[in-house]
Amino acid sequence: MRKLPSLSSLLLCLLLAGTALAQGTPEKPDPRIAFEGSAVVASGLTPGKPVAWFAVEHRIGADFAGEIAERYDAGTAAADGTARLDLEQPAAPSSFWVAVDVDSGTFAVAGPDGYRLRKPGRPARLGPGAAGASDEILDDHPLLVGLVVRPAEGAWAFAVGDGGPSDGDGVNDGHLRFALDRLRPFPGSPAAPSKLGGKDLWFIVDPLAMEIAVHKGGVAQ
Repeated sequence: MRKLPSLSSLLLCLLLAGTALAQGTPEKPDPRIAFEGSAVVASGLTPGKPVAWFAVEHRIGADFAGEIAERYDAGTAAADGTARLDLEQPAAPSSFWVAVDVDSGTFAVAGPDGYRLRKPGRPARLGPGAAGASDEILDDHPLLVGLVVRPAEGAWAFAVGDGGPSDGDGVNDGHLRFALDRLRPFPGSPAAPSKLGGKDLWFIVDPLAMEIAVHKGGVAQ
């Protein structure tokens, strides 16, 4: 389920190769994600501050048809630094979940029951906009979805398919071009930025291959 308007369908780059990833600071514990029945719970967040959620799930229906679902949610951390995301059903076994402390920029990424987080062989890259135009995400995957967080400022979502309305060249040619100013703001966030910021966090997913990469501010890891 999406909480933002749906679309059919970096750069410190932390490539995920385990079942969970978190980033904290020496002064503050790393955020963590736990799965509790039909809920996902994040801890280690800044009390009273916004939390951005992002998830991609693969499910197999009773007729063995596959379904890909994205989810974007905005919440607020409780006084104990936790945030709870209630679901209509337990998280899909093949899924990964992202919780970001929008105030500090710390985050956690995890999959249920040891689901392995896979990194892309060729992660997306950023291209500067020509003549003052918006910077762009450039990639060769047929479909990308994701979350962008600029700490202490806001969070935005995106989805772009090769040849679709968000693809800068509008041609199904094996190359995506997505202008940053087309990002969709979360509730309470400002309009999308047009230029990459030095502390921006990008969570970029190929939902078909279930590959995820995390990027921050211009330096690839």
